[in-house]
Amino acid sequence: MTMKHYYPTYYQDFRCIAADCPDSCCQGWDVVIDSDAEQFYNTVQGEFGEKLREAIITDADGDRVFRLAENKKCPFWGADRLCDIYRALGEEHLCATCARFPRITMDYTVFTEHTLALACPEAARLILTTDGAYADFYDIQAKNCEDYDAETMRLLLNVRKRAADILTQRIPLEERFERILRAAAEAQRAKTGVVFDPAGNDPDVFEQLEYIDEKNRLLFVLAAEKQPDFSRYERELTNLSLYWLYRYLLGAINDGNIMAAMRFLTVSVGIVANLAAESGDIIAAAQTYSKEIEQSYENIEELGVRS
Repeated sequence: MTMKHYYPTYYQDFRCIAADCPDSCCQGWDVVIDSDAEQFYNTVQGEFGEKLREAIITDADGDRVFRLAENKKCPFWGADRLCDIYRALGEEHLCATCARFPRITMDYTVFTEHTLALACPEAARLILTTDGAYADFYDIQAKNCEDYDAETMRLLLNVRKRAADILTQRIPLEERFERILRAAAEAQRAKTGVVFDPAGNDPDVFEQLEYIDEKNRLLFVLAAEKQPDFSRYERELTNLSLYWLYRYLLGAINDGNIMAAMRFLTVSVGIVANLAAESGDIIAAAQTYSKEIEQSYENIEELGVRS
């Protein structure tokens, strides 16, 4: 069986902007070192090799990571905002985490979907400003496989297609959200007989999440409590809605919770809209939200979604 791969149109347009990035991925996150990279780093000679080995530690989860420097910076992020490992050893010797980011692969056994991580500023710009990015995803067929129930996958694909059609209609975004939530609730009842009530429904959950930058805790809580105005950035918020639809809905194949992905989508877009109304920068608002929420496994699970 030939595996089919699906890419949003912006995927091929991505290029890392390196030192020009306004919020580098070299700061704020743990960098997990894969075994192949660590094995090579153990062979590097001289002062740089010693620095590599001294920087690698085991974290609380048992992963091998770089010990972060001051202000949660990667110890190999140079003063010129470029990577010392890339400079000294070449791109081929970056660890898998750094080499792949922000590219995301979602393997559904008989087909694979690809996207970019919204937490990357340049990826966020592409995601929010590219219209019609998912046209090629409409012909996906769910064939029988051993890893999941193909009938459930077909249901999810149909729900996603219906939601995507609704999200591209020329009616107010708030009304589109009401319609996709109704469609998801109907599918949920048909599949399980119940409608889940995910934690993301409650603005208070954002008080309990983990944050890289503590100042964002209050900003997110206030944004979650406020009724959003979708009219100012309607094009960008529509593209953001489609991004999260395609990023998370098929994750319901794992637990049957169709509503969780839809509620995450609508609640998150509302928060980003409110953050952008305060800052005046929709791309930075979406990227910051994603960096704090989506890049934390604990946070994303607390909000009830699966990828």
